[in-house]
Parts: sequence; structure tokens; C-alpha cells
Amino acid sequence: MVQSAHRTYPRGARVAHLLREEIAAVLPRLHGLTAEVALLPPSITLVDLPTDMRSAVVYFSLMDGPGRAGAVRQVLQDHAGQIRQLLGKRLALRRIPPLRFVYDARFDRGAEMAELLARLPPPPEETS
Repeated sequence: MVQSAHRTYPRGARVAHLLREEIAAVLPRLHGLTAEVALLPPSITLVDLPTDMRSAVVYFSLMDGPGRAGAVRQVLQDHAGQIRQLLGKRLALRRIPPLRFVYDARFDRGAEMAELLARLPPPPEETS
């Protein structure tokens, strides 16, 4: 028996990808966001969804670095119920899992590494 192509992509991964896209789409529609979040909104980088799909960890990054991460995380967490409600209207899922927001520092570490590498002296010229 031949399996369909989408079966090789586990349901949890498909739902996590869908949640990431939809959370990013509903963020501009949230009411009551502080000006600092509304003017420069976070980017949703990843949704980690365990196999039981009973909770979701939503990772976000900021274009301007980690300075506002704590404040933005708190605002997103305060609006998690509103986000779930909007997702429930947009998605054909039986249940939208509770959302927990976490700052994704991977990009900051990558920028720091690039800066360190840029400071290295150039390799010596080879003479033959």
C-alpha cells in the first residue's frame, strides 16, 4: 500500500507550522497592544508542539535585538487568550493549545558570532 506524501510529514509538525503562520498573521489584528510592540512587532520563528498537542511554545525574535524581549514576551503572554480565540476562528482544529511565548535568542547568538569572526585577523598570505 502506498502512503500519501503528506503522511510522511507528521501531523504535529504540520499543525506547528500552521500555528506559526497563523499567529504571525493575527498579531497585527490584536487590540490593546502597547505602542512599542505594535510599531515594531515580533517575528514568530518557531512553534514547538509536543506530540500530545496539549501546549505550544511559541518562539519569537525581534529585529532590534533582545532589549525589549521581556516586555514584548509579557505583552504577548497577556494577549495569549485573545490570540487563541482568533486562531480558533481561523483554523479547523478541534482545540487550540495554550500558548507560551519565549524569546528566540538564536539570531542574536548568530550575529555575535559573525561579529567575532569579523574581528579575526586575516590569514597570512601564502608564498610559493
